Amino acid sequence: MRTFHSQEIRDESQVGAARRGVRRFASPLGFTAEELAEIDIVVQEMGTNAVRYAPGGGRVHWTTTFGPESGLELFYWDKGPGIDDLDRAVRDGVSSGGGLGAGFGAIQRLSDEFEVYSTVRGTTSRLTGSSRTTHGTSILCRKWAAKAKAEAARAGGGEGDLLRRLGAWSRCRSGEHVNGDAYFFRRRGGETLLAVVDGLGHGGGARQAAEAAVGALEAWNGEPLDEVILAAHDALRATRGGVIGAVIVSPEQERFYYAGVGNIEVRVFGSPVPARPVPSNGTLGLRLSQVRVWPHQWAEGTTFVLASDGVSAKWDIESYPGILKRSPQLLAGLLMRDYGRDSDDATALVAR
Repeated sequence: MRTFHSQEIRDESQVGAARRGVRRFASPLGFTAEELAEIDIVVQEMGTNAVRYAPGGGRVHWTTTFGPESGLELFYWDKGPGIDDLDRAVRDGVSSGGGLGAGFGAIQRLSDEFEVYSTVRGTTSRLTGSSRTTHGTSILCRKWAAKAKAEAARAGGGEGDLLRRLGAWSRCRSGEHVNGDAYFFRRRGGETLLAVVDGLGHGGGARQAAEAAVGALEAWNGEPLDEVILAAHDALRATRGGVIGAVIVSPEQERFYYAGVGNIEVRVFGSPVPARPVPSNGTLGLRLSQVRVWPHQWAEGTTFVLASDGVSAKWDIESYPGILKRSPQLLAGLLMRDYGRDSDDATALVAR
């Protein structure tokens, strides 16, 4: 499971701190001196964007990419006024603040993958006059070392498509150093298993429970979902317990299967028939009377969002126009920005 590092950006000194932090993190990943210099520019431009245009500042996050060839993933977000015309803003030479306007263009050129998403501050309803709370700008970019890209091209890797269909973000409660949440994904024989686990409470005990559940999930070799949940239940008997939401996607059968125990929220978008997964009562490792598996129709493009209760359930997909056509990682990050609770471990897993 990936760990995100982050730096708040409110002034130029914090831009430098973010640039140095990202460089320390990226250096062991195999980047050349020239590539590290390019990463410096990307982080500088992200930070400058926060200082100039985002009242209240922004935040730069960094982690490794998914997949066997480790690369760098950068995610910037702010709660600023948003950008009215993104296509125009990305073109070099365009600026809304009197600058050179080269920021987004430079980030795009120096990244292997680049996406920017923005919603504008305003009202969401003319009738009620309610204010949009999900305004702001996010930038997602990824970069791989030239050596890693060459090795991946020679290997022809089969995981690339799966990894581009996934987004995940997990962090511990503010003030904690260990995370009692976990997420899991694995493909076997054309099927994919997705899960989010939340160990009861916080700290080391919760982490132990989450790790026990992940250990059980790692043994999955295509077994039905009820067997997967029961195996996790048995694995957590020696822990304080936890909750789980899990989905197996079977494109060959054009179906997906859901089973959950406890308060892991699962939402499904774009399925042929509306699906509203309902979990079973109980606690893994402590009390589980039955496991109910719910089958649903699946089609290409169906999107799943699994989230622990550290992500408020008050979010509405309509607040993020067009997001279901964008990278799943963008949606995972936006949910953490807008609805992640600092008072709890929080996890969002998005799969398409």
